[in-house]
Amino acid sequence: MLTDTPAALSLKPRILIADDSRIVRATLIKHIEGMFEFREALDGEQAWEALLIDPSIRVVISDLTMPKLDGYGLLKRIRASKISRIRTMPVVVVSGSDEQAERDRAKAAGATDLITKGIGTAQLLSRLDILSKLVSTQNEFERGLEALVHSSDVGDHVELPSPQEWAVRAEEMRSNAARQNRNFVILNACIGLKHPELDGYPASPPLSVINAIGQLLHRTVRLTDCVARTGENEFTIATGSIHFDSARNFAERVCRAIANANLVGDGQMDLIASCGVVSIAECESVASGMLDEMRQLARERALLGLQKGVTGVIGKDEELLLKQGESLLAQSLVEQQEKAADLAIDLATLLRWIKEGKEEQVLLHINKLSAELQPLLDLLLSRQKADTP
Repeated sequence: MLTDTPAALSLKPRILIADDSRIVRATLIKHIEGMFEFREALDGEQAWEALLIDPSIRVVISDLTMPKLDGYGLLKRIRASKISRIRTMPVVVVSGSDEQAERDRAKAAGATDLITKGIGTAQLLSRLDILSKLVSTQNEFERGLEALVHSSDVGDHVELPSPQEWAVRAEEMRSNAARQNRNFVILNACIGLKHPELDGYPASPPLSVINAIGQLLHRTVRLTDCVARTGENEFTIATGSIHFDSARNFAERVCRAIANANLVGDGQMDLIASCGVVSIAECESVASGMLDEMRQLARERALLGLQKGVTGVIGKDEELLLKQGESLLAQSLVEQQEKAADLAIDLATLLRWIKEGKEEQVLLHINKLSAELQPLLDLLLSRQKADTP
């Protein structure tokens, strides 16, 4: 039977735990109580019902082997849902096996993260905390878009640099990056409309939607970055001194937020947001014309994604798959963590990123830092329980 905590008005994020084992559920609840609210489901069908009726759920923890509807079936329903809140829900899969085939299958089904049943308290809390904050960040982005597009001050004017001004600033950023041996990334985001009865190239969204997206991008990027509207339905961002995976994560979050926001009145019409990404590391030369080369490549990738109806990031690997006629599978957070495993990071930087709202960067280093943070978190939790009357 579905259960709820009595603190209905709590501001703590709510986690849905789906597992047919009472012992496993009780163990997970023991890990997270005090920091999160929780809701239980005995199988995938109950978990699905809970998601439909409870909009306060932020993250799902699911077993893979359950009666009625297993974890794979639940993941399939979640990722195919017409409700954006559910479709983009982070899903953490709990597995008692270290079989790579099982992990690969869960990733392909849409799992956001995978944990073993013996995970420590600190590591689990850290992952859930950041995943719940990422949901809140994306929800705020979507609400901001919706508010902007319906506001009275969204007209023909968008306070963005001209393409010529963008090119000057971007070239200066590229030159500095090449001289200082730092990274430099071009992001090209193309926005389109897709209707079930429309074939071929996606239609252009209304001007008010494009302007709203431009304004929000301008407010969202770092002060050191530069964004300009470079086409009827496209924006180009230049960003430097950033890890490539972090740039990809930002682009993915923006694309999903644009596609999920309720910006189009026609219920059958869907927004598509495809972002081509190119890093300076992809280009062998540092010739003066390389900026144009990078910008053109990013745009070609974005247009390819748009033509294929793909919302998300199109990099070198995605471009190759699309040109071969294959479909894309969303890269999981676990894969991103593995790519970043060799990056050195200290606790002070981690805390600074949290304060700056850079949760996606923090998540890349959770596995590496959890062992160091676990004694501190265990101590805090024990003190919190001791102080509770």
